[in-house]
Amino acid sequence: MNTNLDIRVYPIEEPKGNTLAFASIAIDDLAAIRGVRVVDGEKGLFVTMPQSQDNSGIYHDTAFPLNGDLRKEINAAVLDEFQYQASLDPAERGYEKRDMAGGNTRQVGEGSIDTKVFPIAAPKGDTLAFASVGLDDLVAIRGIRVVSGDKGNFVSLPQSKDKNGEHHDVAFPLSGDLRKAISNAVLNEYKQQIAERKQGLADRLAEGKEQAAQHTAPERETAAKRAPGLGE
Repeated sequence: MNTNLDIRVYPIEEPKGNTLAFASIAIDDLAAIRGVRVVDGEKGLFVTMPQSQDNSGIYHDTAFPLNGDLRKEINAAVLDEFQYQASLDPAERGYEKRDMAGGNTRQVGEGSIDTKVFPIAAPKGDTLAFASVGLDDLVAIRGIRVVSGDKGNFVSLPQSKDKNGEHHDVAFPLSGDLRKAISNAVLNEYKQQIAERKQGLADRLAEGKEQAAQHTAPERETAAKRAPGLGE
């Protein structure tokens, strides 16, 4: 199956570091990934997917293609588009705004959303769990959150904050129906995980009570044998 890519690259006019450009990618009219970077490394230019840092200080890709060949294709396309855009006068650069509500956005088939949810054992804020999804074996999105809100739990896609303090989705589906399907899949998996945890806790408590009862029964029997009779 051929995969359609919409690559948009925005060179930085005066780079202050090794990041030379930012890019966005729409994969097969299915999902978009923002925050992709063109980086100048020791061995030349390369492409990095958007990343987030965990509690251990390790960086992980927030969104990325699930196919190695597709990733190579994306890397080549981003670098080619960067070279082209960098060759233009800044005033000539730009793209037409993408029609996010277009009728050509592809829907994933049934069973094509692979969902993994990781509830937080003792939430200290409104984030109850983290999740990741895979779409049609093409795109993975990590850093999704299950959030407790005034109107109930909802799903928040991974976000980044721009220089103006505004938050933007880093990776997101290109249709409203698919966004709803992802939200439903994540929330349903979260509910199942919580139910299984509660059932597991109840089973462990019941097992503990049973073991305690089995342990104390012989002690009571031994004590009864040792107790003197009424006539002694």
